[in-house]
Amino acid sequence: MKWMLSICALLFLVTGCQSQHEEQQVKKQDPAVPVMQQAQSEMKQQGFLKYKVQGSSVYIESTLQDFHLQAERLKKNEKAGYFTVYVDGKRAGNEYTAAFVVKHLSKGKHKMTVVLNSRHPEYKQKRETWDVFVT
Repeated sequence: MKWMLSICALLFLVTGCQSQHEEQQVKKQDPAVPVMQQAQSEMKQQGFLKYKVQGSSVYIESTLQDFHLQAERLKKNEKAGYFTVYVDGKRAGNEYTAAFVVKHLSKGKHKMTVVLNSRHPEYKQKRETWDVFVT
């Protein structure tokens, strides 16, 4: 009986020490916050836009506040409009959402331009241009 209690006590100590050791290993690893920051840092800020190149696609997101995207006719003092996207000087299309994707770019360097079409004086003629590299 004493022999059995000794084995149980030994197992209890080993198991308790092992769980403490695992907790210390977890604490030594980097916290989740830097991983989230790393994922966010992949998006590059360019004026009123953020963008990220992934494969042959460019993911673009607007950072405009209090601005409505719409395809309808624009009124002069309304904070509304839409984006026109150009790739290498050629019109790729219009976009009516705050986040969109330009797909199927060929490998190499491309010049991307996004123009904000709005009749509102504060947003009229806003545009961003940057180079993207597709590998």
